[in-house]
Amino acid sequence: MFSKWSIQLKYSLIFILTLVLIIAGLFIGIYTLKTVQLRNEAMASAEQVIAFRTWVANSGVVWVDHLSPEFRDFLGKRTSGDNTMEFFSKNPALATRELSEIVGKTATRATFRVTSDEYRNPANAPDPFESASIRTFKADHNQKYQDAFEGNFYRYSQPIFVQQSCLKCHGDPKDAPADVIEKYGDKRAFGYKVGDVRGIISVKLPDITLAEVFLTFLNPYTVVLIVLAFLLNFLFTQKAIIKRLKELALATERIAQGELDLPLQDNPGSRDEIDYVRHTIDLLRNSVVVAMRRLEKKLT
Repeated sequence: MFSKWSIQLKYSLIFILTLVLIIAGLFIGIYTLKTVQLRNEAMASAEQVIAFRTWVANSGVVWVDHLSPEFRDFLGKRTSGDNTMEFFSKNPALATRELSEIVGKTATRATFRVTSDEYRNPANAPDPFESASIRTFKADHNQKYQDAFEGNFYRYSQPIFVQQSCLKCHGDPKDAPADVIEKYGDKRAFGYKVGDVRGIISVKLPDITLAEVFLTFLNPYTVVLIVLAFLLNFLFTQKAIIKRLKELALATERIAQGELDLPLQDNPGSRDEIDYVRHTIDLLRNSVVVAMRRLEKKLT
């Protein structure tokens, strides 16, 4: 069936298929770029959380003079010498969890949480993606991150390694502050060494769907360029190939019908394949004319 189609139809089909392949390649490239962009955004959020957590850990705890109604949890409590003020301590885990909840309520994109397989607060229990990430990081400390797409979200995690400042609360329980033992006991999340994987920063971002990528790609400028490319291709095919082939075919038919003196139009500025065929047909016409004249001489 393909052999019965005109050159114009074949060429148009090949052009459309090529265009589809180019667009598909662009989609793959854009989708890959989208993943890299989401990963970089999640990584930046995670690094900020780690920096905040490190600051709190290096300070030991953060003391506040009152508790917000949304965040009533605290590690230790102290009263001023004159009993007029109370101070409440927040360790890195509490401070980071409260920051996570604030971000979760106010952020338009990235949300995060800190979790571990040795969690002290049930609210920090890892979900399946986070549990798998923790196992991966503990099995291979060279892993920098884990990511995946779940539903309409992009999930990202990176490990939190135990530093010297962490051992005060996660090393030997005998060395832990009394407030930590009183609140969490002396059994869970102890015995870590510097360099161990304590847990992970887990970041969640809304995924950029293919529909959004498609709408971004098909902006007015892109549509105009595609239409222009198709139009230029069509006009070039019509003028440089189809029209000349039709003229050549018509002239060849006239020669075959006996118009041997019909000259084929020469195009001195062009030396493409169509001109080569035209020149060959013209040579054949001249040869037939010469042969006919010789035959006429012999007959006379």
